[in-house]
Amino acid sequence: MNVSGGNLGTPTSRLEAMTHLARMSSAPMTPLQRMEGLQVVNGRLANRKRLRATGIVLSILGTAAAATAGVLLVRSPTSLGKGNGALAYQIQGGEIGDGGYIRSSDPAGSLLHFAEGTELRLMAGARGRLSSVDARGARLAIEEGAAEVKVTPRPGARWLVDAGPFLITVRGTVFTAAWDGATERLDIHMKKGLVSVTGPLADGVMAVRAGQHLSVNVRTKEVLLRQIDQTTDDGDEEALPGTEPAPFLGAGSAGGSSPSAPAPVRSSRTSAALGARSWSAALAAGDLDSILRDAEHKGWRRAIARANSEDLAALADAARYRRRNDIARRALLAERERFPRSSRASDSAFLLGRLEETSPAGESRALRWYDLYLKEAPSGAYSSEALGRKMTATERAEGVASARLVAEEYLRRFPTGTYAGAARALRDGP
Repeated sequence: MNVSGGNLGTPTSRLEAMTHLARMSSAPMTPLQRMEGLQVVNGRLANRKRLRATGIVLSILGTAAAATAGVLLVRSPTSLGKGNGALAYQIQGGEIGDGGYIRSSDPAGSLLHFAEGTELRLMAGARGRLSSVDARGARLAIEEGAAEVKVTPRPGARWLVDAGPFLITVRGTVFTAAWDGATERLDIHMKKGLVSVTGPLADGVMAVRAGQHLSVNVRTKEVLLRQIDQTTDDGDEEALPGTEPAPFLGAGSAGGSSPSAPAPVRSSRTSAALGARSWSAALAAGDLDSILRDAEHKGWRRAIARANSEDLAALADAARYRRRNDIARRALLAERERFPRSSRASDSAFLLGRLEETSPAGESRALRWYDLYLKEAPSGAYSSEALGRKMTATERAEGVASARLVAEEYLRRFPTGTYAGAARALRDGP
């Protein structure tokens, strides 16, 4: 068609001519542009209806700096999560295969970068798996080697890291975690913030804060909590003055620590009042004692009755870490009563089960809470942990035969989960 001049004729002819001119004046679409366009279209479709697509959309960034950094694979945010609204993320230096396993293509390791700024980096030679992603955060499993975690603080966030048989619950924080399967050793170096750790050596929880190094040797049953900046001349870390190798925080008395429990490591922060800072912000900073002091100053009943959902969760965590199980229980029950439709209410059922396990003959009560959590959140962030804890509590309360049924269910649902080894031992045992 000649469109250099003359009468363009009918409206149809004019439309064809204009289309031709547009095509002539524009460069052909590159494969990159087509892929980027497909990504936009898929994103808009995902907002309109619940998609189950699990495909990967390649997105090669157009800047020279990004090109030299490597190709990023952008997965559908619903591929490992449930429903719409799951955090979008990118992986650099690798890809995510079946079961969420991370296959590294870079000798330096792989980096997972989430839309709100959180980064999870698997170090060179490490094996890991992205277990789940939802709107609040994600769960990463370190099966061997080390990972660096940088979590962006934000209201309602929830990030979990499995390292061997240990579960690390993360707040806004920066730390490295390493699991050595050959020696059965866990190491956590905290740079900023706070994490809590649960594992096979105790029924309680240990808080690890900025500047501390937690080392756990499963074989020798040694648990050491040290200051990173206190080293000997040869560079080895040295325990804090006056401290001994510390077991995980277990059950305390209703009013606080049990007489035989190790003294908690005091916060290095000042004892100034919280002021306008929320309890959740104080928890992210590792300032546990200020949360408890502030709540006690206001009056426990009044403070719990007026706190919002996020601050109730922070108070419960601070109380659990300081072995104030009575306060933790009241805060968790208030969470369920005042915010019954929230995800934190379901999480509280799991945490109440953990508290009951630390109390004398509390297995039957713990089982009821775990069953309730699994009913309310069958695919929740703690579902694997709840079913695994249910298995071990059932063995103690009802014997091996009953626990074997739970073990079989666990292996059907979580064949590579934290408790898979214990479940196989129960299933295959005499």
